[in-house]
Amino acid sequence: MLVVAVGVRAPALGDDPPWIARGHYGMVASDSAEASAIGARVLEEGGNAFDAAVATSLALTVARPQSTGIGGGGFLVAWLADEKRAIALDFRESAPMAATAERYARLAEFAGDGPSPSVYGGAAVGVPGLVAGLGHVHDRYGSREWVDLVSPAVDLAMRGVLVDEHLHEAIEDALKEADKWPSLRKDYAGLFGRFAPDGVVPSLGARIRRDDLARALRIIAIRGGGAMREGPLADAILRAIDKSGGIMMSADLRDYVVKEREPVRISYHGCEIITMPPPSSGGVCAAITLRALEAVGDFKGDPQREMLARVEAMKHGFADRSRWLGDTDFAKAPVAFLLNQDYGARVSDALKQSRTMKPEAYGTTEIKGSVGGAAKDDGGTSHFCIIDRAGNVVSMTETINGGFGSFVVAEPYGIILNNELDDFLTVRGAPNMFGLRQSEANLIAPGKRPLSSMTPTIVLRDGRPILALGGSGGPRIISSTLHVLLNVINDGASLEDALRRIRPHHQWAPDVVYFDEHPPTAMADAFSAFGHELSDERRKGVVQAIQIMPNGELIGGSDPRKGGRPVGVER
Repeated sequence: MLVVAVGVRAPALGDDPPWIARGHYGMVASDSAEASAIGARVLEEGGNAFDAAVATSLALTVARPQSTGIGGGGFLVAWLADEKRAIALDFRESAPMAATAERYARLAEFAGDGPSPSVYGGAAVGVPGLVAGLGHVHDRYGSREWVDLVSPAVDLAMRGVLVDEHLHEAIEDALKEADKWPSLRKDYAGLFGRFAPDGVVPSLGARIRRDDLARALRIIAIRGGGAMREGPLADAILRAIDKSGGIMMSADLRDYVVKEREPVRISYHGCEIITMPPPSSGGVCAAITLRALEAVGDFKGDPQREMLARVEAMKHGFADRSRWLGDTDFAKAPVAFLLNQDYGARVSDALKQSRTMKPEAYGTTEIKGSVGGAAKDDGGTSHFCIIDRAGNVVSMTETINGGFGSFVVAEPYGIILNNELDDFLTVRGAPNMFGLRQSEANLIAPGKRPLSSMTPTIVLRDGRPILALGGSGGPRIISSTLHVLLNVINDGASLEDALRRIRPHHQWAPDVVYFDEHPPTAMADAFSAFGHELSDERRKGVVQAIQIMPNGELIGGSDPRKGGRPVGVER
């Protein structure tokens, strides 16, 4: 039996809210109730967590077109229960072999004050890795027939994507961008024609049929994980990119490789944190923050001081991200040094200051140029967690980067292509769309993978998983994931409470604190007194999590900030 929390009723006293679910034999937590139900059905029918991950991911391609899809990529961290072993898979998008810093500097100069070529159009598109990644997951770790895992997404596409509040808002945001630059509506008519015909946002509760995407998924069902490397889908992608000013070639798609990497692993308060290494920055940033907080001690009885310390530690993590991190296959980074407890202790000394410091005090004076731009809100990216009855755990984050990616659609299949190349340093001295400063370590280069904030994470205690989590929301993935983890591990909060709590965010540049909701007066006063500038803009990250209780009960939580629903398995 599947236990799914759906509907909009207010819970009765003592009930779990609709975004919390319980189960004993499996759990899926994603930002789409329909995708969670599809993944949980795979578990109920005997599939393992990796089978369910394939089905859930492809369902999210349909259900969250603004956030993720087969035109994007991602990362996976997993725990193999039988082997008591963790793995980290990198199927992040990569730069085409013709991509150079000089080329993108010229493109930016030519664009002037118009739409950025690293955000919109074919030049923004990285080589997609999601389908190859799912094929790798299935071939190495899955147990069910591939076609059976793809079919539910085909059915969902034929039924249509549900227009909920998040999708409605994402379409509105895309139309606002088109109002700013009218050429977007003409150049990317395939996107606007599908999701905002005649410039009108579909009403809440409507369904947008995706017969085109269903055709693409049927091809994937037949051709497997290599479906995007060669064949009709690859041809369609190359045509769309070429038509919109891109530089991707057939060899870029054909030669794409999924990489297995060593996870980042650190101890924290009697737990082991397992998360993603570069080219994700999330794991290293999280580790720096946790090491520093553990060294400085707890703040029981002074919640405002604890929150200030969290933000200060995050500032150090983001500053080190900007200075050091990139694709370590191309540029060496002192990852071992940054993960060292001694370095965490050094950072913790800075947390004992009576006021926050100026940006240059965080150790990044070598980075020249801009001090960071506005931290754009992010409609892109999706995270899900899965646990099966055998104890296998999957924590997976996937993305097309910004809301609706590059706006480029590969016809006639309706594949929305990513704008992942904006995550590189494409123009020296300029921040990316999320206001993040970049160093030469993340400078665009042929075949390189851009730095990411995705932070898929699993927490062990005494060698057993107790928590899986991750998020969406650009750089707020890191801070949001950390806040929820700290709420559970440090404070012993229930998953419901841990997800509800406020989440201040500071990414070092710009030098401002963002909140996901209006902060309580005492918190705002404490941050102001500490010397922080507080933004009036509300910026949110969205976390999906599963907690494994000592009695074996599974509690799934889907952040109410995006409207997801977890689904538990009870047989």
